[in-house]
Amino acid sequence: MLLGGMVSVFSMVIVLLGVAYFVIIERKGLSILQRRHGPNKPTFIGLLLPVADGVKLLSKEWVVPVAANQFLFLAGPVFVFFFSYGLWLVYPVSHPVVYFKLSILYFLCMSSVKVFGVIMCGWSSNCQYGLLGAMRAAAQSVSYEVGFSTLLFCPLLYLGTFELYEVRMSDGFFVLGCLEVFLMWFVSALAETNRTPFDFVEGESELVSGYMVEYGAFGFTLLVLAEYGSIMMMSIICVALFFSMISGVLIIGDILFTIVSVFISYLFIVVRGTLPRYRYDKLMDMCWKVMLPLAISFFTLSMVIGA
Repeated sequence: MLLGGMVSVFSMVIVLLGVAYFVIIERKGLSILQRRHGPNKPTFIGLLLPVADGVKLLSKEWVVPVAANQFLFLAGPVFVFFFSYGLWLVYPVSHPVVYFKLSILYFLCMSSVKVFGVIMCGWSSNCQYGLLGAMRAAAQSVSYEVGFSTLLFCPLLYLGTFELYEVRMSDGFFVLGCLEVFLMWFVSALAETNRTPFDFVEGESELVSGYMVEYGAFGFTLLVLAEYGSIMMMSIICVALFFSMISGVLIIGDILFTIVSVFISYLFIVVRGTLPRYRYDKLMDMCWKVMLPLAISFFTLSMVIGA
């Protein structure tokens, strides 16, 4: 038990460092896509920029608006951060120290509950922009959660398990037959993580950062870490579900698994740098009129094949 706790703490530190550097990778990637200079200071090509940003944000005072509900305002970022990084307990390494049973169901529960933290942040700030961003987050998450979960069950029905470790160690044949499921799942993951072209929760043009608008310093740091941590975890789940043929049981399998996960994470950046923002009504229409009927169709097909 002690060994498992030490490994969990060490893993969390590594994850936080990885997320911090994923932020600078995004900024570098967007600068390349948009043909401009990205962050290049401090130090060589901005390698210590995450450290400088972290020190700057953590050294600032956490200002609470006078009209805000102070307890919920302070607890909201912690709530979002906790449920975002609670997902990392089910990271599917080839030789796990602790075996997490029914990890897929745990992933669904934790990813679904996180939206309540966003609502808490937006409502407690007592700001119209924050409240609108929180309501958009709730509607968008509830809408795409249905199709997202349905698509998630397609490979699970084929493989016959709810264990993420067993899914990763499978032969990965499913993706070869249903590339469409992977593409639809990736689109749903973009909507679940509130990323471009579905970033209505933080629409800069009309909401001015949405539910984050009143946050700064430590609270803003927690919200950003939670957002990018969710992106990386979605990429890992995506690789485990649809590209498990690369995993293997040796150390080289873990390395290759991590490399492909980073590549999927970079796709989130490429999409942000190339696609414009959707209209909100088109987002909802695509969910209920396109994604959900197709997801149910593939779900039914997976039941037939799995049987």
